[in-house]
Amino acid sequence: MTNSSYPSFHPNGQTQQLLMTAEQFRTEFPNENNYVEWKAGVSRKEIQRAIVAFSNADGGVLLLGVDDSGQPTGKPLDAGLEKTLWETINDIESPGPIKIRSLTVGSVLITVLSIGQRMQGLAQTSDGAALVRRGKQNLPLTGAALVELVTERTHDSFDNSPSEWSITKADPDLLRQLCEALDVDSGLDGSRLADALEERGMLVRRSGEPVLTKAGALFLVPEASNEFGKCFIEVFRFPNPDGEHDLRKSFAGTPAQQVDEATAWIDNELGFDLVVRGRKRHELRRLPVRALREVIANAVAHRDYQLAGSAVEVRVTPHEVTVKSPGGFVAPVTSENLRHAHAARNRRIIQALRAFGLAEDAGRGIRVVLEEMAEDLRVEPTFAEDPAGHITVRLPMESPVSPEERAWARELEQRTVLQPEDRRVLIEAARGVELSNASVRSLLHADSSTARQSLQRLRDAGFLVQDGERRGTRYYIAPGLRRPAWVGLDRVGMQSAILDMANSGPVTNAAVREVMGLSRSEAVAVLRNLVAHGQLELRGSKRGSHYVLPGSDQL
Repeated sequence: MTNSSYPSFHPNGQTQQLLMTAEQFRTEFPNENNYVEWKAGVSRKEIQRAIVAFSNADGGVLLLGVDDSGQPTGKPLDAGLEKTLWETINDIESPGPIKIRSLTVGSVLITVLSIGQRMQGLAQTSDGAALVRRGKQNLPLTGAALVELVTERTHDSFDNSPSEWSITKADPDLLRQLCEALDVDSGLDGSRLADALEERGMLVRRSGEPVLTKAGALFLVPEASNEFGKCFIEVFRFPNPDGEHDLRKSFAGTPAQQVDEATAWIDNELGFDLVVRGRKRHELRRLPVRALREVIANAVAHRDYQLAGSAVEVRVTPHEVTVKSPGGFVAPVTSENLRHAHAARNRRIIQALRAFGLAEDAGRGIRVVLEEMAEDLRVEPTFAEDPAGHITVRLPMESPVSPEERAWARELEQRTVLQPEDRRVLIEAARGVELSNASVRSLLHADSSTARQSLQRLRDAGFLVQDGERRGTRYYIAPGLRRPAWVGLDRVGMQSAILDMANSGPVTNAAVREVMGLSRSEAVAVLRNLVAHGQLELRGSKRGSHYVLPGSDQL
């Protein structure tokens, strides 16, 4: 929507020219007022005060390189100035959406900051001052005026506010996809379709005319993301966590496209651990896809879209994936209560992502991430407001068990359903550890009831045997469930296990494959290495070949 009372470069203003004559400039900006401020220089303090005041009012235009009389004196937008401006802006607490552009007036270059109204929360300078624009002044907000603005902003939201686009600007393919996801018949006539989209928060009416909300614009208008600043995902790949990134990739488009494409790319980049056990091949993802997608979806949905200078940032290293989203926790959520409390900064965006099947139901997201990581036997992820004003989630690829152990537990689960804690306990038993309620409590960092239930489930499934009663109860791996010789072993450990087998008689390639869960070529490589180092001798040929200890009288 546009309004003739707004000047050029105001977010709600008319079409903006990047080239004006001196006369056009005087006509467009005849004086400083509710929406216009001139600055000859780039004082960090004064720029912050103007941005905060406009953010807490109805938005405005800050013209840099214009003196107190309204005469353009020059302030070209070069890389150095842009960097300085964004550093200044990033120190502001909760500013409105901001764009920085260059304007040529005659032969003079000046810099223009377009500042939008803050839709939620209160903007403050880096030293805590809350200001509001009144006429040509930036006045402090105090007392009743401060309370009134905070109350008003608490009940408003960015994604539910009107955008500048009418429904006629919606891309037909994107409209069809969104209607399908939201269970709306895209073939409805104009009025009924508008009503259905209005019910789902994608549209509002202004003076009776249907206008897309900002959430609706993000899902339906391809160029909308450009107008809202850096509302995309940037992925950085680091071959060494302490080094420089060797790849930077951006994912733009609608929120649904960003989540879907970024998740698929990162998952493919991480790859999988391949474990071959006999004839069985296990491809174990390095992170559970559902957890990865949920973290990215939450970052896109709950980011503060009014922090226009920041993208959702994903760092991919050999050991973890880190997702950083602009905007702090939304009250009442904190890093301490996020497993139980939930709140949405952009309800319409998260609802649409859920409709596309790219995010979990309200209150389920964090639990799903924790459950998926636990089920995959990964180290627990962390959630923190770090740095200030950003939510950072770390998904470690680290695991207390090896890929081979995970594959073995997966095969056993074909017999019965195992809980995540059951897998961890079973692998510990397979390592030859004597288990008790106390040792399992320590292993799982759980209470006595959880430990007891896990041990009893594994016993009832036939995976563990119980010895003793009450406080003296101990559990061991079941005799019929042969402990894999490879569990917890590296290549040296495997070689030692094979030599133990040779103490009992000739060793064949087939026996090694069965016991170790190796492929034929892997078994051959281990056995040949032992022969090369004089620890085994090869006897026989072809199908009759076998391996014995040096000097053995076995044929």
